[in-house]
Amino acid sequence: MHLSSPDLFFSNKKNVENDFQISLQCNDLPIIFSPCRINYCQVCVCLAGNAEIEVDLRSFHFVPNDIILVFPGQILACNEKSSDFSLTYFSFFNLLIDDILYRFPTAFIGFLKENVKYHLPETEKDRMITEYFAALHSKFHDTENVCRSEIILNLLHNFYLDLYSKVIARNEIHTRQRKRKKELQEEFFRLVKIHPENREVGFYAEKLCITPKYLSIITKDSTGTSAKELIDKFAITELKLQLKSTTMPLKKIAAQLNYPCEAFLCKYFKKHTGTTPSHYRNVSK
Repeated sequence: MHLSSPDLFFSNKKNVENDFQISLQCNDLPIIFSPCRINYCQVCVCLAGNAEIEVDLRSFHFVPNDIILVFPGQILACNEKSSDFSLTYFSFFNLLIDDILYRFPTAFIGFLKENVKYHLPETEKDRMITEYFAALHSKFHDTENVCRSEIILNLLHNFYLDLYSKVIARNEIHTRQRKRKKELQEEFFRLVKIHPENREVGFYAEKLCITPKYLSIITKDSTGTSAKELIDKFAITELKLQLKSTTMPLKKIAAQLNYPCEAFLCKYFKKHTGTTPSHYRNVSK
C-alpha cells in the first residue's frame, strides 16, 4: 500500500509547542509569579539545593530526589530557595490533559492532589529522569519527527500509568480509611477557594453543618492553625493573585471580593503582609 502522507494516520490537532513545556535543569519553580493559580499539570523533580514551597497553602520542604505533582486550579508558591536550587520539570496544558488523564480513576487523581510530594530513592529518580524527562526532552526537540506529538502524548500517559501502578501496588488508595475530620478539612479548603469573598468562620461551618468551634478544632488538629487564620491566609493569597495577575483598580477588587471599601482592603492587606497593596503590585515579580 502506498502511503501518500504521514497525516493519513497522525493528525496535527495537538500543538505541542503551545501545550507542552519541559526543562532538564531550571533554577526556579516554573511559575509566572508567586503565588500563582496554575492552569496546567506540572511535575517537578528537585535535583539540587532546597526550596520552601506551598501548594494550596500547604507547606513543603523540597529537597533533592523529591517529586511534586500539581494540577489545574491549585495555587503554587515558592517562598524561599537556596542559591544552588535546581530542578527538572515538564508541564502540559489544554487538550493534552484530557487525553492523558481521562481514563484514570478519580480516586487516583484525588490521591495525587492530596499527597503532592514524594521522596524517590536515588535509583528510581535516575530511572524516572532517563525514561521520561530525558526521553520527553529529546522527542520535543526532534521537530522532524512526524509522530512527535503522539510520542510525547504516549510518554506522558506512560508516566502516569507507571505512577498509578506504584500507588496500586502499595494499596495506598483503597486501604486509606478517610476519616470524617479529614473529609471536613478537605471540603473546608475547597469551599474557601471558591468563596474568596467570604471571610467568616461561621459561613463555612454552616456549609459543613458543624459549629464554628468544631471547625477550628479540626483545622488546629490537622494544620496547627485556626480556621480564621486559614481563611485570612487564603484571602491574602487571593488578593496577591489579583494584584499580580490583573490591572484591576483596588476599588474594583474590593467590590468583587466583598470588602467594605478600598481603604478597608488596604488596611486588611497591610495588617497581614506588612506592606500596602500598591507597593506589592509594583515591586518586581
